[in-house]
Amino acid sequence: MAGASVLQSVRLFGQEGLFDLHLEAGLIASIVPATGPSSGLVALPGFCESHAHVFGGGVTLAQLNLSQVHDTAALRVALLHHAAATPDGEMVCAYAANYDLLGDQRPDRHALDAVRGDRPLCITSTDFHCAWANTAALQAAGILHGADAGPGAEVVMGADGLATGELREFAAMDLVRRLGPSGGREGLGLTGQEPEGVTPAQRASDKAALLRAMHECLRHGITTVVNMDGNLYQAGLLTELAHEGLPLNVSLPMTLVPGQSQARRAALLRAAAQAPVGRLSFGRVKMFMDGVFDTWTAFRTDDYPQKQGFRSAPLFDAQEFAEICIAADALGLQIAVHAVGDGAVRATLDGYEAARATNGARKSRHRIEHIDMIHPADLPRLAGLGVVASMQPVHPPGLAGLPLEPTVSIMGQARWQDTFAWRAIKDQGVVLAFGTDWPVSPLSPLHALHCALSRKPWGADLPDQRLTLAEALAAYTSGGSYALFAESSRGQIAEGMRADLVLLSGDVQALAHSPDAAEIAGVYIDGERV
Repeated sequence: MAGASVLQSVRLFGQEGLFDLHLEAGLIASIVPATGPSSGLVALPGFCESHAHVFGGGVTLAQLNLSQVHDTAALRVALLHHAAATPDGEMVCAYAANYDLLGDQRPDRHALDAVRGDRPLCITSTDFHCAWANTAALQAAGILHGADAGPGAEVVMGADGLATGELREFAAMDLVRRLGPSGGREGLGLTGQEPEGVTPAQRASDKAALLRAMHECLRHGITTVVNMDGNLYQAGLLTELAHEGLPLNVSLPMTLVPGQSQARRAALLRAAAQAPVGRLSFGRVKMFMDGVFDTWTAFRTDDYPQKQGFRSAPLFDAQEFAEICIAADALGLQIAVHAVGDGAVRATLDGYEAARATNGARKSRHRIEHIDMIHPADLPRLAGLGVVASMQPVHPPGLAGLPLEPTVSIMGQARWQDTFAWRAIKDQGVVLAFGTDWPVSPLSPLHALHCALSRKPWGADLPDQRLTLAEALAAYTSGGSYALFAESSRGQIAEGMRADLVLLSGDVQALAHSPDAAEIAGVYIDGERV
């Protein structure tokens, strides 16, 4: 620990004048008026990334990012260079592809074959709930003639009786992604599965991927990250790393899925209830109630436009979900549920109500992840149940490089007023905890803050959902700490708090105008500059 470290003449955001932070044993020992000249830096609590996929993020650092590709010609150029750098025999893997990757044409195997058909190719969509494979990849995976991916997932079939190349939701995507260099192990935590036959070399490679991801977090000023796809394998990897010394604070929920055996579910609940190890904490479970709008798997309370009578369906049966909520809540665990459509949000709230009715009220701080759409009638239920809204300001179409189409049309103009309702949720008194869902979206909190401050309504007479700078910063610091029951030690700059800090240069107030208005100038964990 850096007990003698002193940050001198650092301007504390939101306070008048300059103050020195004196650190002792990793804590902020005192805050006193500065006597020296200003360093021109702004000190903030370290950012809390409240929803990320650390293992997957580490793996994608070696893949091709297609977020800026929107036509066939650009895709061909990007793949030409990346494929040349990919060892022979390995599948070419890319990610962050928008649904307009090929312009107006939705990607399929024929289009991908025309771009790169000589070796297996798999491209993961920007929301990570869809992937596109060329014919070579489908053949290598043995699914060109179709496959049953299980409930909620689909290998899309064409009129010719062959797979189109579109793979919807994790179980279908994993059928091809397992052919990649990582063996697809990074995605198994999303589906509640465990890898089999992992060699020592593969295990070492996976630990290295986790460490790469954590150092990428630090580079962006993130001192705490919630890794939202836990299984027993990742718990074991992270526990080993925690004994060696994690470079930042990590929280790992355990993923529960429909239809798990009682033994499997009990093992995951035991893992979720284990005590912290160094900077690694547990204490929570994660579930998926639905998918995403772009694959029509988000569960909504009304029909999809142009799909009369279709609203998708929840992944959990109401009774099974309520039983899991009751059991997890009775163990004192926090529950986090992916809910994108307003039907999924409602179903999640129903489960939380069932837990409260059975176990009694407590400060559970159960979470809902994403909340892309919420019905107005359910807004007051969030606050009434003490729910934390874990949201990502980089997710609305039109921000962070995301095109408006096809998402806004799939949602339907009549429901635009109910989407990504940060302001409406905040005004209910609900605690917001911000993140990015990385690698679904860019990891930078400064970029995400810019999105929260600058979002424009998609049409006239729609509510303005922007936040103030202070509110957005709170969602990325104190809100995230509150969501982790860590508000007594992290998320604020105050005496007695852990010295997890980020120093910014530039003009923080100008982030509404540009994500480049400020830069990370230094990061401290427990008082040590990292």
